[in-house]
This record gives sequence, C-alpha cells and structure tokens, in this order.
Amino acid sequence: MRLDQTSYDFWSSPFSSASDQDFGAPETADEFARNVIATICHASVTPGVGRRAFERCMRSLMLGSTVRVGFRHPGKAEAIDLIWQQREQLFQGYTASSDKLRFLSMLPWIGPVTKHSLARRLGLEASETHKAVA
Repeated sequence: MRLDQTSYDFWSSPFSSASDQDFGAPETADEFARNVIATICHASVTPGVGRRAFERCMRSLMLGSTVRVGFRHPGKAEAIDLIWQQREQLFQGYTASSDKLRFLSMLPWIGPVTKHSLARRLGLEASETHKAVA
C-alpha cells in the first residue's frame, strides 16, 4: 500500500477534534455526521472512553468498514453505520427542519437526554459552562 499525503494526514491527525471541538453549526454532511457519532460514542461513558471509541469508529468508517470492527456495542454500532451511510440525507433533513431538536430526537440512538448533548455540539443550546446559574 502506497501512502500519499492524504493517507498521512488521515493517520497523523486524531479524530478527537470532533470529540473535543468548539461547538457550532455544522457546514457539511460529514461534519454533521461526525458530531452525531461523537455524541453516540460519548453517551454513558467517561470522556476518555468516548474519545477512544469515536476515534476507532472514524478510522473504521474512513477505511470503508463497519464500526463493528472497533466498537463492541451492537446497537450503537448499527446506529453509527446508518448515520454515516445516510449522512447526506440526514444533513439535508436537519438543515431543512424548522424544529431541529425534534429532528435530532428522531436520529438512531439519540434519546431524550442525548439529544440535548448533540444540540450543544451543534450549537443549538448553550453549553453547560455558559448557562446561567440561579
């Protein structure tokens, strides 16, 4: 296998950027899908476990494989594969939606609590560090 600059950039740059990024509105379908996937990977686990799961998932997807290769949770893996496969349609639906929070709640493996985490990632809600404290 011959490595070109794109291959080098892929392996040398960690995918934690979507995992630890400044939150804001996604501009592309790939960016949208990465945010959804990062939210799923971080659900109900420590930040370190979520970050590693996200990195493994993105590597598998970039290689054209299923995330089941590096992710043990069958329900989350199936949801992540589906989100990646349908990212263009999902992003179009998201951008066209007038009720974005409701749209997020209809995504696979995004529940009533997780939709708020995803909304913060997508810049729809203020992060907890910026919320007013009563």
